[in-house]
Amino acid sequence: MSTQKIRTRYAPSPTGFFHVGGARTALFNYLYAKHCGGEFIVRIEDTDTERNVEGGIDSQLNNLEWLKIKYDESIRNPGKYGPYIQTQKLERYKELANKLLKEGKAYYCFCTKEELELERELALKNNQTPKYNRKCLYLTEQEIQKKLKQGIAHVIRLKIQDNVNIEWDDLVRGHMCVPTSALTDPVILKSNGIPMYNFAVVIDDYDMEITHVLRGEEHLSNTPYQIAIKQALGFDTKEIKYGHLSIIIDETGKKLSKRNKTLKQFIEDYKSIGFLPEAITNFLALLGWSSKSNHEIMTMDEISKEFDFDKISKAPAFFDFKKMLWISNSYFKKMDDNQYLYFVKKFVKIDPSLFPNHFDNVLLTFKPQISYAEEINGLITDTFLGGIENLSSDLVEVTKTSYFKTCVETFKNVLNEMGEITFENASEIVNKVKTNSGLKGKELYLPMRLVTIGKEHGPEMNKILTIVGKEKILSNIDKLLK
Repeated sequence: MSTQKIRTRYAPSPTGFFHVGGARTALFNYLYAKHCGGEFIVRIEDTDTERNVEGGIDSQLNNLEWLKIKYDESIRNPGKYGPYIQTQKLERYKELANKLLKEGKAYYCFCTKEELELERELALKNNQTPKYNRKCLYLTEQEIQKKLKQGIAHVIRLKIQDNVNIEWDDLVRGHMCVPTSALTDPVILKSNGIPMYNFAVVIDDYDMEITHVLRGEEHLSNTPYQIAIKQALGFDTKEIKYGHLSIIIDETGKKLSKRNKTLKQFIEDYKSIGFLPEAITNFLALLGWSSKSNHEIMTMDEISKEFDFDKISKAPAFFDFKKMLWISNSYFKKMDDNQYLYFVKKFVKIDPSLFPNHFDNVLLTFKPQISYAEEINGLITDTFLGGIENLSSDLVEVTKTSYFKTCVETFKNVLNEMGEITFENASEIVNKVKTNSGLKGKELYLPMRLVTIGKEHGPEMNKILTIVGKEKILSNIDKLLK
């Protein structure tokens, strides 16, 4: 293996907010860099100025920080490889585009949008792949200078070499080969002096000494162009290794689309309802990668130690929301009680005064159940605030049975004999009702739950007896016996 320091990067455009697909790309680049003792860089590709959104850069960086994907360099903590935002490098791109012009590796193109569109329509009509016809490649120097002096709008195109193959060993997909006959001469600099994506990204990767680029498979078609640009610029002395991650699919088997409104797809969506960041990164790491140890619940350090390309799958990765809930629930279960209470209380909308002296116990009651903090509001409401007034028809029938009457009358007598219910004596209360009534199983527990929370199922009996309290339970028993 080369002694060259591994440097990976995540290079978002601020044209939208932090999507789960981008988060996975950032995470995989971070994990590989950390696995190799290397560096992970974040730079901003903001040259598509018309599509940039306000807050787009902060969304990317803030959510990376929330996910604990720590970048070694960015606009917030620049190193020696900056600038880390493309619009601050426009002169560098122009300089290299002009260098290619002088070397005869690029040329001015004065074709109008209308001409190019007609050419494209003609190619499609003839069942051909649209390609630029190189009309401007054959202009004489005199013709070029005349058009430049007239101020005719123009772009700069790279001249793709004829009849060669562009090849690379993809880190995920193996050996790839694209004949240049399948490519067109790409625009590298637009008429306004803004570089095209494929041109700027090659220069940035070279300037920042990036060694490995992991990105989505939608970039596969860009890679041969980037290699061609890199070779034309003479950058191929520092070979970058490319890897293309599989698409992420939804429950229908289709590529994850922002048009699918039934699935939350932005990291902010999960952050805002109280998912744990560690659970999200754990889930994202398993979107197309698997552990050699076959573990699924893993810390970031554990994942980075195992992370390598041989366990990245070429097959589409299924965004299994149920699995995300399971992973997140596993993290809540493992949390220290004090950490759990501190985290969850920020999302609670229930008035704590409804549970005097017991609110922390109410929250802890649902610790084994929740997958995200906001979920606790519904669980508290359904369990403790629903009351006994609206029993389902099935549960109303239960209240008419002989075992129900026997159980709750015994329950009432036991409560009247005892003082206030505590977590310590709750088990004793249940055991006394069991002994005195002669009931067990469902005939014991179902009536006790009905007069306590009005539900057939819920948290363990000791907890709900303590939280609801003696006075409320006795009131419920009297109402239901009537």
